[in-house]
Amino acid sequence: MSPVTALDIAQALVRIPSVNPDYDPASAGEGAVTAWIENWGRANGFTVCRQPVLPGRENVLLQIRNGADHPHFMLNGHTDTVGIGGMTIAPFGGEVRDGRLWGRGASDMKGPLACMLATALSLKTTPSTWRGTLTVACMVDEEFRFRGVTAMLEQMRAELVPAICNRRPDVTPAPDGDCKSPARLPDLAVVGEPTRLRVVRGCKGCLRFAIHAVGRAAHSSKPHEGRSAVVAMAHAILELEHFFATRLVQITAPGFGTSTGSIGLINGGTGVNIVPERCTIQVDIRLLPGQDGQVTLAEIQTLLRERCQQLPDVQWQFNEPSILDPSFELPAEHPLVQTACAVLDQSQADIVFFGCDASKLAARGVPVIVLGPGDIAQAHTVDEFIALADLEAGTEAYVRLAQALMPLA
Repeated sequence: MSPVTALDIAQALVRIPSVNPDYDPASAGEGAVTAWIENWGRANGFTVCRQPVLPGRENVLLQIRNGADHPHFMLNGHTDTVGIGGMTIAPFGGEVRDGRLWGRGASDMKGPLACMLATALSLKTTPSTWRGTLTVACMVDEEFRFRGVTAMLEQMRAELVPAICNRRPDVTPAPDGDCKSPARLPDLAVVGEPTRLRVVRGCKGCLRFAIHAVGRAAHSSKPHEGRSAVVAMAHAILELEHFFATRLVQITAPGFGTSTGSIGLINGGTGVNIVPERCTIQVDIRLLPGQDGQVTLAEIQTLLRERCQQLPDVQWQFNEPSILDPSFELPAEHPLVQTACAVLDQSQADIVFFGCDASKLAARGVPVIVLGPGDIAQAHTVDEFIALADLEAGTEAYVRLAQALMPLA
């Protein structure tokens, strides 16, 4: 029997590994979860469409039209997870105990995604309670470079989701005519990250890039013949920390706090007896509304070239950003915010500091909020879980919100 409750669906999804290959190159990615969702959607009578994103990694969209093309409401979630290193529970066990579902992705975000699928099924079986078009969009690669949502938006701009239905043997063949319905941009959207079912109307953006110091190698017995890239980078790190503490804190926006910076990774040298020729750091900057990530990057490049001139024979190299993701903010008075707050009995919407797929939808002009069951504090943890009560509450909240946004009259 096809799973119908959010718990049934979430448990099935957690038991299917879908670690993003950028966190584990040995991972096969989201393909198996995509196939499961596709088969589930087709078995329950939804129009099902797959979108190519990366080799073996595809988005899958489930859609139901009930009497009208508009309002077109999208529930957006992602199928990939972070890695499982260091986990203290069975990452793909899907165990239910102590009132919780345990496993990688339970909170981020197979639990919220399961609530979205359960919501779609509930609405499909109660067509007299709403009118419009509902899409559940299941994205790949949210945890790394947001390439799933980017691909979806690019393909939706062409106003048609490509049909790719009979490619894999693990997917039930589609009936004639499936995957050919138009999938224009939604009128309204919810991205289902775990927010404890708090309505979120804004998120910080993210700029990530690498900085390379290139010196000259030499034997450690004659260090004066070389130029240590590690020593050079030590100077650069101190300059960056000063920049974070003095320049980024000047960039503010109401509700968002300040822009921030962090150096998360460093790698340099090839041996203890060799003056290191190369050293690399990875930098993460959190962006605010109105902050141009390219301008901030240019400031940092200029700073290092000017302040590190005292280091002779050292070259500085900057890669193109691996991520340049804008922030987003939906006005508090927007009808989507007001309706969601009324449904959730929330006096005002929140702003959060983490990033997600919502900013890409917002950049294309789609009014979007972030809303989901579970707690972001449980995301990516060694003992990730979501409370069973949260799965029930999440489904109920999504159903009520969908009915409020797509009323009969």
